[in-house]
Amino acid sequence: MRIDTTLVEKDLLISGERASSAEAAGLDRVWCTETGVDVFLQAYEIARETEQIEIGTAIAVALARNPMTVAYTAWNIADISDGRFTLGLGSQVRAHIERRFSMPWTRPARQMREFVLALRAIWEAWRTGERLAFEGEHYSHTLMNDFWAPKPHEHRIPIHLAAVGPKMVETAAEVADGIILHSFTNKEYLERVTFPAIERGLARSGRTMDDLEISIPLFMIMGDTTEEIESIRRQVAMQLAFYGSTPSYLPVLEAVGMAQLQPELAALSKSGDTARALEVVPSALIDHFAIQGRPEDMPALATRHLGRRVTRTSSYFGWPSVDPDRLQAIAAEFRAEG
Repeated sequence: MRIDTTLVEKDLLISGERASSAEAAGLDRVWCTETGVDVFLQAYEIARETEQIEIGTAIAVALARNPMTVAYTAWNIADISDGRFTLGLGSQVRAHIERRFSMPWTRPARQMREFVLALRAIWEAWRTGERLAFEGEHYSHTLMNDFWAPKPHEHRIPIHLAAVGPKMVETAAEVADGIILHSFTNKEYLERVTFPAIERGLARSGRTMDDLEISIPLFMIMGDTTEEIESIRRQVAMQLAFYGSTPSYLPVLEAVGMAQLQPELAALSKSGDTARALEVVPSALIDHFAIQGRPEDMPALATRHLGRRVTRTSSYFGWPSVDPDRLQAIAAEFRAEG
């Protein structure tokens, strides 16, 4: 299993510093997020500040953009990073697409499938110089000439899709190079919903699990003291309360027999009663979604929690301030667990 890190910094310069530290510690990939910064600017900054670590977006909101604009940006980041870039895309949820981005929401799984195919058609036209002729239900790209084409390179750009529901999981398994599964998941939901959907998608494309990278950011409650662990456990409870309030994530709660929490968490989210939301989240729910122990315990616990079909993970809240040599040894243990 590969071990990555996910950045949630809202300062681009700090992102570069954190990525450099992750590279020095021997982590495998830095995932950039759209939490108050442009995810592609963050990836660009990291590409300039690092030399070896892989870089990915987890995620760029696809339905707030279009395939051509994303194709240009991803192409340029792949170039400046010397092929270290993975494009992670997600649909987001309807409220954000319509109310935050003022973009249309139609059939997201079908739209995301077409988005991936359009990207590959655009990149192929740039590589080969052949006529761009992509026409689909949602996107049409039929105009390109040398003046508008970017500087050529031969770097392949893997596309990963974020997915929660079975339709999007199937779509990702069918057309993408990897799947970024939501941290708001559990073993029961993975076995009942996620992996069967992955198998159906792979079957449609004639591929196997060996052809697909599966990544899950995991809630790792870790520390060397009781105080450190309790602090992270509280953060996890708050995040679970936030995710659990989302109606589209109700099936994830149903998988562990806690669907009754969703309406109450939704009401508390609207009222802003964070203290009450923390009281509503039971300890048993946290244990379904998180692992807990010392940093050195994380490789074995993560493998036990996620299983061996998951190929890479990251700590949702990052790593505690530990010695770089210590973190490097932990990263090596993650790879050994795989």
